[in-house]
Amino acid sequence: MINLRPSSLRLASSLLHSLPNPNPLHSHHLDTRQLRSTCSDSQKHAHALNLFDQMLQTQPLPSIKDFTKFLNILVNSRQYYTVVSLFTDMCFLSFPVDLCTYNTVINCCCHVGRFDYAFSLLSGVIKRGFGPDVVTYTTLVRGLIRGDMGVEAEGLVRKLVRWNEVEFDVVMYSTIVYGLCREGEVYAAIECLRFMEKENCEANAITYNTIIDGLCKRGLVDGALDLFSEMKKKGVGVTVVTYTSLIHGLFKSGQWEDAILLFDSMDVSPDVYTYSVLVNGYGKRKMVEEARNIVLRMIKMDEYPNIVTYTTLMQAYCLQGNMDQALTVLICMMNSMIIPNCWSYNVLMDGYCKKLEVHNALNLLRNMAREGLEPTNESYSILLHGLCQMGKFSQALNLFYDMQAQGYKPNIVTYGTLINDLCKNKYIFKALSLFHDMLCNGLIPNSIIYDILLRGCYRNNMYSEAYVLLGTMIVHGISADASTTSFLRRLLS
Repeated sequence: MINLRPSSLRLASSLLHSLPNPNPLHSHHLDTRQLRSTCSDSQKHAHALNLFDQMLQTQPLPSIKDFTKFLNILVNSRQYYTVVSLFTDMCFLSFPVDLCTYNTVINCCCHVGRFDYAFSLLSGVIKRGFGPDVVTYTTLVRGLIRGDMGVEAEGLVRKLVRWNEVEFDVVMYSTIVYGLCREGEVYAAIECLRFMEKENCEANAITYNTIIDGLCKRGLVDGALDLFSEMKKKGVGVTVVTYTSLIHGLFKSGQWEDAILLFDSMDVSPDVYTYSVLVNGYGKRKMVEEARNIVLRMIKMDEYPNIVTYTTLMQAYCLQGNMDQALTVLICMMNSMIIPNCWSYNVLMDGYCKKLEVHNALNLLRNMAREGLEPTNESYSILLHGLCQMGKFSQALNLFYDMQAQGYKPNIVTYGTLINDLCKNKYIFKALSLFHDMLCNGLIPNSIIYDILLRGCYRNNMYSEAYVLLGTMIVHGISADASTTSFLRRLLS
């Protein structure tokens, strides 16, 4: 619930009993520069309230358009909560608002995930007799998708179409398809495609490409190829994005020969992302020479590698254990004026750790700091696992505590990596200590971590600790998978 500010109520009261201002301050003279500046959110919020109060004291009062324009400036400054708060003030003070004002506030509610309030505002629009327009519904649909509620967005659109409330175009349908695919609901996305056809709305390349990419990411390459054929039959222009998604899907499903055949049959020019997908596909199969030849081929075609291409090629050499060549690629990348990022360094650190050359990986960590790059949780997870593989558990724990001292907060993956390595090497007490450290830091362990610890306790005859873990697991509402459930039956028997 958003409360009214006492200052606004006082100002409203004074307005009702005051004479016209002899020096009117028109809204277009208000200094809104601070709302667009880089000052802190709290400063912007305070300045917005001050400007709003000035508008309330203006005689005559600014128009609806002026107030809405002011709210839109706040929206552009991402002051979403402020907009909702001021709108509440306006309604309480019976200031006139229009559909445009409502649409602005509904947009803010969607940005902060308050869909309950957004839909109550929609109800207010209808009660006032404004009649929601395509902007109102589009704002709600896009907000739901942004909030990972693609299924709800699709359901809303179906109802609106059925009730003849608004006519959606291919852009809106494509947006819904994107939201569904992002949530992994690819079959629902295909249903949406068929629904479009029934409503005589022709899907375009973006619609098809989104679903094809979603299918490929889920390993459903045959379905993606069927849609690819459908595109061609219907005369929908196949783009480089279509081919790139399919090539990636074919490599991922192990059909690398089909991926190359499709690449060679492309009737559009491949871009840097297409080439990078090929480099990645070959690299994961440890076909490093083929990956290198793809890079040479793209340079010959005047399509120059980017950071993704170079890092993917480095990863290929790391998987092969050829760290010298991986470093050569890094140098080549830097000579091309491309600055390596955390992912690039993580790939190299992982390569060194797999070769049990953790000292080189630690040097890279220090090099990252010198270049102003902040290590990620993945960086530390790689190093911790590498140290544990070499039996350097004390050094691993020291690094773990050092990262926290420097302000890095380990996530579940980092904790899980270290707990797993400690349990495997019978350091169960240290693993349990890290488990309690997780809980103190507000992290809820997942079923995998519980499984590792329960098995560790069982192997070390620590049954009372296992029962305590089981109780904590139940309290946190963590569901055990099939493997853990089977193990728990043995433990309790």
